[in-house]
Order: sequence, then structure tokens, then C-alpha cells
Amino acid sequence: MLVSAENPTHFALSREMFLPPGSLWRATDRVKSSGSIPRLEVDTPVGGQGSAAAKPGGPEWQQLELLFRVPSPGRIWLRLIAFSNSAGKVWLDDLKLEPVNELGDAVEDVRITPTRISERPIDLKQGGQFIEPLCRLTSSMIAQQVDGSSFEEEPPWKPSYKREIDKPYRPWYPEGAVHLAKYSLDTENAFNGKRSQKIELPVAHSRAGISQDGFYIDRDHEYRLRLHMRSEGNVKVRVSLHGEGGAMAGPVDLGTASHDWQGASVVLRATHAAQNATLTIEFEGPGTLWLDRVYMIDAGAVLGLWRGDVVAALQTLNPGVIRFGGSTLEVFEWDKCLGNWDLRAPYVTEPWGGLDPNFVGVEEFVQLTRYVNAEPLICVRWTGKTPQDAASEVEYFNGAADTHWGNVRAQNGHVEPYRVKYWQIGNEIGGAKYDESVKAFAEAMKRVDPNIKILSSFPSAETLKLGGGYLDYLCPHHYEVGDLQTEEESFQVLRDQIANYANGRDVRVAVTEWNTTAGWMGLTRGILLTLGNALSCSRYQNLMHRYSGLVEIAIRSNLSDSFGSGIIQPGAGWMYRSPTYHSQLLYQRAAGSFALKIDRSTALAPHLREPDLSATLSADGKTLRIYAVNFTSGIRRTRINLAGLGEVADGQAFVLGDRERAGDSEAMNGHDDPDRVGVSIGKASVHGREFEYAFEPFTVTLLELELKER
Repeated sequence: MLVSAENPTHFALSREMFLPPGSLWRATDRVKSSGSIPRLEVDTPVGGQGSAAAKPGGPEWQQLELLFRVPSPGRIWLRLIAFSNSAGKVWLDDLKLEPVNELGDAVEDVRITPTRISERPIDLKQGGQFIEPLCRLTSSMIAQQVDGSSFEEEPPWKPSYKREIDKPYRPWYPEGAVHLAKYSLDTENAFNGKRSQKIELPVAHSRAGISQDGFYIDRDHEYRLRLHMRSEGNVKVRVSLHGEGGAMAGPVDLGTASHDWQGASVVLRATHAAQNATLTIEFEGPGTLWLDRVYMIDAGAVLGLWRGDVVAALQTLNPGVIRFGGSTLEVFEWDKCLGNWDLRAPYVTEPWGGLDPNFVGVEEFVQLTRYVNAEPLICVRWTGKTPQDAASEVEYFNGAADTHWGNVRAQNGHVEPYRVKYWQIGNEIGGAKYDESVKAFAEAMKRVDPNIKILSSFPSAETLKLGGGYLDYLCPHHYEVGDLQTEEESFQVLRDQIANYANGRDVRVAVTEWNTTAGWMGLTRGILLTLGNALSCSRYQNLMHRYSGLVEIAIRSNLSDSFGSGIIQPGAGWMYRSPTYHSQLLYQRAAGSFALKIDRSTALAPHLREPDLSATLSADGKTLRIYAVNFTSGIRRTRINLAGLGEVADGQAFVLGDRERAGDSEAMNGHDDPDRVGVSIGKASVHGREFEYAFEPFTVTLLELELKER
């Protein structure tokens, strides 16, 4: 095939295919060119899998060759790039794609040495988690169940996974003598936000109001309802919970509304459970009632706000650090999200769309993080803000009570400083203007608290150089961790920047967001809930073990809901954990251990090896952990030699995999089967200094071995 271009252009030939996940392939093509450098590459939903470019020079035929392993879900694009902003002629011929059987039934020899890759242990903060104001993310974590709490107009969500059900449809609707009442959304004199609900009922001895469905209620639980009301005619207001055959709580009188806005609260105790209960607020005519800022929270909520099951799942993860950041932070007004929930107006979560009800601000985040014994990491807004703005936020959380912002915090009920250690300047911001501003931001923030650690946003080659000695971490985002080779190259670039510009300071890397994908939306985003995603994430964790001297912090995106990327998936009265939740648990067991050097008999490049291995040794030298990720559909047999480490005395095997053993990397958990993919624990039947082990298909295996004293 001859492809010609008279003017500089971009041109590629592409073929989409599905190949078996985990299988190894070789793509070859013969090319010659004049004026362009053609290349062969493979792309996937979780990142590129390498490329092979022709050598510049004369018009002789060359053979391009690319060896790659297919990540889950098996979808690839094989591309021949003829022109990249270039012109000329390119000839293409003899394109082949062939499977490679690299081992067959052979047993690979693996030698685990006592040599530490780094003198730094693997940090607990490599298992960090991420919370952000994104559509329903924070709402999915809290025990506040009213939707549309302030009757505001809500713009549509821009991203989607399953668009039809991403946002449950739970409108307020008229109830009672609706044929007599008049309903409107009043934009004058609202209590909270821009609108309130107005109900006019001119007829005596009749009742009208509003209802909302979709409340999940537990028997004998108490629910704290609070609303704000005013009236013409001094009407009496009452509330009730009902459904599934009758009344569950109430009706309870809230008192008489008057001309001025007033808050009213009541505790509703449910007589029985329901998955789809209805809340009704009503009054007796004649009169007019206005309602605003209505919310109902389980009286047993953690810290008065959070769902107990979600908090327990987060606490079990033992994440080390949790970040509050995300794209919304660059339009976020943190000081409008403080104090009394009654007075906080909902806000649009740009650029995502939707309306955040404003129950979770930075302070609620910090309190939750401390509750689960993790360190908070706060991302401060850079766009449109000054260094003093950032310093004010630091002062609110870390300043003494006699400072301006420390006094505001004290008035909000927390006299003692929170002493937040980790602060990031900007979310996904980079470029010359950002680099030039970092020093001023960091100086202002450290004047408030010299003990804080400052993290960059997207680092360029100039960020650390211009940081004036204030930056403690360089922070990339890795959203194609299925492409291990590229992510490793990113670590190497950052390591070189630190060597060149840190001037002896101990600067580390913090990957403040990572996953296999960020940009894929729609149904394709379902890959994030699969066993295959857990396998890809586990291989990235192995990579971070090998760079433990450089990478101190790594924060997986996202914690909850988040259009499928949340490792916790809460629903109305239920919750399940994704396969990647379980892999994160396994890797947190290595915290405090030291990554060891591994010698392998395979000639394959590290990013192509199966199983993907990591070995760590506890600080006391007594516990050896071997992590093995088998991304293939076959059993991978290895002969493991513990060179110089001694003998195995005892051990356990933790295996993350599909309970059904379907041989499918796309296995998922769900509402009806929350535990299909999980971890089984058994005895590791291995002994001595050398042993064979067969790693099952599509699994993550942790061999946790106790060594005999030497």
C-alpha cells in the first residue's frame, strides 16, 4: 500500500480487534518511506501497549516489530501511523499479527534475593484514597437521604456510566388535596439558595403538601428530620414516613409556621423496615406554606453525617492518606462550605454538571479522614486565587484560635487546630504561569504553618526548579496504568528532575490520582468494576513497590460511586465492593516492608512478564510477601528460590479471584452478588528454601510466608 501526502498531515490506518486478555502477540510490518517516519503501535482502553518506529534514512524496506500483551478487556486498536504532521510517501506491506507462546508448560525459575531495591520501606500512603465533589460521589457516602433538599434547579450531569440510572429519579411531587392547592417554586425570599417550595391551599379542613419516595428505612432506627418553613395564615405542619403497607413513623406535628423563616426538627422512629419509603410534609388549610432546606439523616450516622457501612469499608482499607481534590476544586469556594448545614447553599459541580447539596465540605472531609486514622491531603484552588487565599485555608485548619480564620473554625465548634500536614497547590494545573506562581503560594502557606508539606500539581521540567525549595512532592496523575512501561518512564523523568533541581532536599513523588482510565465514559466505563481492572491496578502496585524509594504517596481514583470507578459502590440501603477494593486491601499488607530484588529466567521485558511479581520483606526480616498477578487464562508455574533469605516455616495464601472460576477477566460484583470476586485465604503449602507454585488464571495471589530464624 502506498500512502502519499503533499502537505503535512496526520494519517493512520487502524483496525479494532478483540483478543484473549493476557495473551502475548507479535505485530510486524514492512515499511519504507520518504519524508515521514512511520510507526506501528497498539492502543487499548487502559493505555498504549508500545510502539515501533522506522529508522530515519533512505528509502529501503525496514521491518517494524512490536511485542505486546493484551490487557483486559481484550479490546485493542492496531495502528499504522503513516504521517504525524509530516508529508511525503509511505509504503506498507506484509502486516502480520501472530500469537506468541512464550512458556508453554515450562516452569519459570524465580530467584528472590535479600537485596533491598530501596532503603525506604513501602509507605502505607501508597494505598491512598480520593474523595471529590463530583455529581453523586459524596452524596453516596452520607446518611442524608433527601434529594433536592433546597428545591434548586439542577443542571444535567455531563458524564455518564449508565445514563438512565446514574442519578436516581426522586422528585418532590404534590400530595393530598392537590386539586385544591396551587404549587410553585418561589424565587423571592428563599431561605437557602435561589428557590423555595410554595404551596397555597385556600380551603379549610383540607390537607396538601409534598412527598418524595426512595427512602431506605431500618426498623427501630431513628431519623432526624430538619426543615425550614414560613407561612401566611399560621398553618400547622406535620411530617410522616410511610410505605409498603402503612405508616412507618408519624404523622408528627412540627408546629405552626409563621411569617418569618424558622427551622423545625423532629426525630422519626420507624416501626418497620422499607426499601422504598415515602416522606410526606403537609399542612391543613387555609393558608400558604413555604418550605426550604429539608434534610433527613440516620441518627446513628458516623460523625452525624456519614453512612456507617461506607465508613467501615473505608476504615478497613487503612488507606494512610485520603485526598480532597478533583476538577471541581478549581471553581470551588471552600469557605462557602463551612458551618451550619442549614445555611449552606447547593452549588454546581463544574465541569461535571449536577448540583452538590453542600453537606460535605473540606472540614467534614478532614473529620472523616481523622476518624479512620488516615492523613488528610487538601488540594487548594489555584484558578482565580491568590497566595493569600491559599494561606487563609491553611489558617482555618491549622491556625491558632486567636487568628482570624482559626477563630472562625473555633466558632464552628473546633477550637483545636486540625494540623493538616499535606497541601497540594491546584488540581491538574500546569504550565509556565503555574510554575511561576508556585513559590509565592508555598511561601504564603508555610508562613502560616512551617510544618506543612507542599505538593505540586502537574509538574513540568521547570516546576521544581522554580519552586524555590518549597516543594516536597511532585505529583503526576497516572490514568493509563495498564501501560506500565509509560508510567515507569514517568517515574524515571521525575526522578531525574529531583536529582537535578532538589538541591539535596528530600523531594518525593505523590501520584495524586491514578486508575486504568479517566476519560472513558458511557458503558465502556464498566471495565473499572471488573476483575481485570483489579489485575491491572495490582500490576501498577507492584511497579510502585519497585519505586518505593521515590513514590511515597499514591491515591487511587475514586473511592465511592463515581460512574463505576469507585471501589465502594453504595446504593439505597445496600453496598458492594469492587474487585479492586480487595486488591487494595492485599497491597496494604506490605506497608512498612522493603521491596526485594527478583531475578527471573524469562527474557521478556519487565512489563510483559507473567506472572507480574513483587517481593517484600518486613523490617524485622521475619515475613516475606510474594505478590503474583496472573493476567493470563492459563496456570503460571514458577520455581521460587529464596536465595539467602532462609527457609519457610509457615504461611498463608491470599487469592483474589472469581468464585465461579469462569476463566473470565470481566467477572464483577454487584447488588445481587456482592461477593463473586473476593479473596480466599488458605494455608500456603510451601516449605524450605525452594518450592514450586502454580498461580491460577486471572488472579492476584499473596503468599505471606513466615521465615525460620537463621
